[in-house]
Amino acid sequence: MPRLLPPLVLLVLTLFASAADARQGPMLTPEQVARDVALAQEAYDRIHPGYTRYADAATLDAAWQQVIDDAEAAGGLSTGDFYLAVQRVLTLIRCDHTKAELPKSLATRRREQPTYLPFQWVLVEGRGFVSVAAEATGLERGDEILSIDGRPLSELVAEVAPYIPVDGYTDWARRGGISTSREFMGGAVDHFGDLLWDNAPTVMLTVANQDGATRAITADRLSFGDWRALDAGTGRAANFVDAVTFEPVGDNAGYLRIDTFVNYRRPVDPDELYGPIFKRMADERRDTLILDLRNNGGGSNDASSRLVAHLLDKPAQMKTDVRVKTLNLDGLREHLSTWDKRALNPWRIMFRKNRDGSYSFRGWATSETNRIKPARHAFSGKLLILTSDENSSGSTNVIAVLAGLGRATLIGEPTGGSAEGTTAGILFTLTMPESGIRTRIPALRDYNNVPSFERGLGVTPDIKATMTTADWLAGNDVALIAAKAYIAR
Repeated sequence: MPRLLPPLVLLVLTLFASAADARQGPMLTPEQVARDVALAQEAYDRIHPGYTRYADAATLDAAWQQVIDDAEAAGGLSTGDFYLAVQRVLTLIRCDHTKAELPKSLATRRREQPTYLPFQWVLVEGRGFVSVAAEATGLERGDEILSIDGRPLSELVAEVAPYIPVDGYTDWARRGGISTSREFMGGAVDHFGDLLWDNAPTVMLTVANQDGATRAITADRLSFGDWRALDAGTGRAANFVDAVTFEPVGDNAGYLRIDTFVNYRRPVDPDELYGPIFKRMADERRDTLILDLRNNGGGSNDASSRLVAHLLDKPAQMKTDVRVKTLNLDGLREHLSTWDKRALNPWRIMFRKNRDGSYSFRGWATSETNRIKPARHAFSGKLLILTSDENSSGSTNVIAVLAGLGRATLIGEPTGGSAEGTTAGILFTLTMPESGIRTRIPALRDYNNVPSFERGLGVTPDIKATMTTADWLAGNDVALIAAKAYIAR
């Protein structure tokens, strides 16, 4: 006669299974998975202007088919596992704007349940360090995270890294997104780890202080709101209107920091922010500007192009061409949404057809390829731009164009993004009807006005200034220190 489990054990197992079900979401049949995959594969192949820019069609076809094969072999996939599978395929396209979003049910759970590590951290030279922590943990800035729930941090990082999209071959640009990311609700270890691992409401940590002494800590995980509150008042600005700061440096220089170009949630005329700063530079006859874009991943074209206008000494273009892959969205339109409804029914007259079958905007139909005139108080002196691996998209476009025009000396780290130009602009949201998973499909491919570029790469600084573990622990801003030394020489 089989041994019966005690009622208490059965209750615990039932509760654990229920928690796992809530984490992973409803089950999808192999047929449902196949239908969603077919729709996604067709949509990306037809619409994405960089679909085969870095990966060949056969590789992508095989990756999509593998998702279907896995679902058939397992008798179906949970919504969470399907989300992970789709995200892995999308990273093969190597476009930072191409990613999947959690369906609403799973996203709601992530906001309401305590699934987050009770600290925020940074990854420096492959090592994780606490930047700020919940008081109850006893963790301090600079404590090194050696393991989480018995697994070395390096293993966890390696497991989540393939889910983070980057442009081209800028794999180093994944670093920041592993620990902290607005796109992935906290960072890859928290975001993807919640689906990959059976995380309990408490977390077991092994940490080392700066003297090398190790200790074990058990602490409660946090809700998303409590996790975000850890750095209240010290975090980066989410909107352009709050992201622009300026201060003088000595008698002849200025320091301008812009942490984002995102100007659509709380829009403002960029000249209202830039104008007074550059007028002050002119009035005080400051001949050198340190432009710090290291925390800037991109955002809105108006914020970036107006910055360029304040840094030109003669008219210039930022982009030489803007293209779409197709004008035919028949059969897909009902599954797509976007903030610019015109993109769902593009006017043929606005485009000219290229030999490769793509379509370029005619000059009169877009302002993106227009020549930019210098602003009234445009700065024409020595320009130093601080760069990092967190630059991508619009910020890398600005850096690449200004460097290509001979306007800037770059100091810092190699960037993410694409010096050649990104696949971005208008984004379509594809909603898969069976799973409810939404994915982003860029509609436009930009061609930057640069004399040369390295395929698949961002921008390489003229003067390398890389953050080391010792510098981070000491609070040294190595790129800014290098820029000030460059001015003083």
